Amino acid sequence: MQFYGVDWLATLAGLTGVYLLGSKSRYGFLVMMVASVSWFVVGLLIGSWALSLGSLVFFSLHVRGWIRWQSRLNF
Repeated sequence: MQFYGVDWLATLAGLTGVYLLGSKSRYGFLVMMVASVSWFVVGLLIGSWALSLGSLVFFSLHVRGWIRWQSRLNF
């Protein structure tokens, strides 16, 4: 099965995003959004509805984290 490198992008973005969040950088949320979209695509390519759905949920949680982090900066 051909993933066109999307699986590697998802893995590297996920690891980088976790590292950035661990370093208290809000940009980790943006990188994790890239990872979530990549895993969603991989899920579609392999026909896994669970992976695709889980990736959408994780994406929404990363968007929520990004928004909440920004709102704390405005106070």
